[in-house]
Order: sequence, then structure tokens, then C-alpha cells
Amino acid sequence: MADSEFQRPTLAENISMIRTDLFARLDINDELRRMDEDVRAKVYAGALHTVYGYIDYLAMNLLPDLCDESWLVRHGAMKRCPRKPAIEAAGFIRWDGVANNLTVTAGAVIQRDDLVQYIALEDTTSAGGVLRVPVSCNVTGAVGNTDDGILLSLVTPVNGLPSGGQADTLVGGFDAEDLEVWRARVLERYYWTPQGGADGDYVVWAKEVAGITRAWTYRHWMGTGTVGVLVASSDLINPILDDATVTAAQAHIEPLAPVAGSDLYVFKATAKIINFTIDLNPDNPATRSAVEAELRSFLLRDGYPEGTLELSRINEAISIAAGEHSHKLIFPAGDTTIAKNELAVLGVITWA
Repeated sequence: MADSEFQRPTLAENISMIRTDLFARLDINDELRRMDEDVRAKVYAGALHTVYGYIDYLAMNLLPDLCDESWLVRHGAMKRCPRKPAIEAAGFIRWDGVANNLTVTAGAVIQRDDLVQYIALEDTTSAGGVLRVPVSCNVTGAVGNTDDGILLSLVTPVNGLPSGGQADTLVGGFDAEDLEVWRARVLERYYWTPQGGADGDYVVWAKEVAGITRAWTYRHWMGTGTVGVLVASSDLINPILDDATVTAAQAHIEPLAPVAGSDLYVFKATAKIINFTIDLNPDNPATRSAVEAELRSFLLRDGYPEGTLELSRINEAISIAAGEHSHKLIFPAGDTTIAKNELAVLGVITWA
């Protein structure tokens, strides 16, 4: 970890320094080690050591780049950049092919196999053989996100209704913002002083929304006077955001932006799938996994809108994978350009 470069003397160094100073000023023989001045030197050094410790603590925390979590709360508050809290997942649980007029009441508990629970938000009655109950997770965080079709069960059965329903767009859960991601946003507030709607302002505003860690601003996106804001996450598997997050970003930015709401366009990226064919040496599961991880990180770094995936950098990413001795990149055979509305996403790796 980086440090403040403040050099704190050790306790032994403090004792030696104070003892030497006392003996010199009082003209005491250095060999008399059991006298009062020797004791005083150790007592004073202990007190001074505590003071130095506090100075060292302050040196680490007075600026946000090195401060601990509690101090970052203060720095963030002064820059109006609070940490993004965890948000619970919400969506629907669906039953198909059921009798009509079956009701799940508000407050009913529906549970996933791993015991994560969801609460029905309102009374819902089946119609047309379908029952679609709006729910929210009772705990915050990404743990509540559930793939469509996953089975969930009513804790308290409803007469005539099968206990198991299926997740339906049960998304939108986000963990509390990572400490270092939050720190980067606070530092960004120092670098980008608000300028009443400059490009950097839109990026800062977009990143204030849960789930968004990257953003790009495009002037005249849909015509003169319009502003486009492309938003994305830093997820190594899939950085493309869901529609709910994009809608939340639009709603958050509109009252802050100096343009009329109809002239602001917040949108998600289109995934540009990048496939690879690699002749790897040694070719084993561990090395393959390491290469895949490095390629995902590379695409996050270089696969941004209007960027270029250069062959030399692809080869570099493969070469730094743990366990790789040599390789031959068969595909792609040339540099790959990323369009203005695209983000590079890893597709299929074929091992030749």
C-alpha cells in the first residue's frame, strides 16, 4: 500500500534521541544508566511516540487518496460524493397455467432454494391463467438478482396455487459501492470541478447511479444541442447494463443537466463480441483459465467506445497469463476497432 512518506521514528529511536539530548545538556556521563534522567528519557519518548503516531495517522488521512474508510466518508461528504449504498433486487415471480382468481397477498414471503427471500409488494390476483406477483428482496445487494426461470417457493402455501413460481426480470440488486471505486469517484471530484454541463460533469453524474462505473459523453448525439451519455459497468463478464439502470441514470441526470430533458439521451452500449483462436503452450485447464482472465481484463481496459484492440496488446495480455510459455494468436488476424456505441465483450475462445 502507498504511504504518506512521513517517517515516524521508532520508540527505540525516540528514547536514544531524547536520552542523548538530556545527557548532553546536563553534562551527564553516558555510562550512568540508572539515574533519573535515563528514566525521564524513556517516559518522554513514550509520550512523543504516541504524538508521532497521531501525526502519521493524520498524514495518511488528510487527503482522500490514502485515507481509511471512515475518513473517506468525510472527504466524500465535503465533495458531495457519498458512497452508493446497496440496493435490493426487485421484479416479479410468475406462475403460468393456474386457475383464475387466486390471490397472493401483500407481504407474502417467497423463497429461493438458497433461502434468500422476497416479499410480495401488493395483493395480486391471477387472470388468464397467469399470476405475476411484484416482489422485492428482503436483503440488499446483488445476491437478490435471479435469472429468469429460476424456481422460487411460497413459504406459506396458497390454496389452489402450486408452491413454486419462476423468477421474472428479478434484477436491480447492487452491492454497496466498492471502497476503491468510491475513492476514485471522490478523487475525480477534485480533478473535475463542476462546470455547468461540461462533458466531465455528465460522466460524474452518471457514476453517481448504482451499478454504473463508466460513462462517456457525446455532444450532438441526436442532433444539434443534444447530449448522449453512454453508461456501463466494470463487470468483466458482461459490462452491458439492464434497462432499469439506464432509466435510473436518465432520471438522475435530467434535473442536473443544463439541457432540457428531451435533449438528453442516456443509453447502454451494444456488445461487440470478440472471439479468439489461440494455439497455447502449455495447453492445460489452468493456463487456459489464466489466459481467459487476462483477456477479460484487457477488453475492459482497451475495449472502450471508439477504441482499438491492437494485436500487439492482445498478444501481450496472453503472454502475461500465469503458466503461459508461448502462444500463437490465430484469430483475430488484425486490429479490431470499436464503434462509438460499443463495448468489447469476450466471446468464444477456440483453443487450436
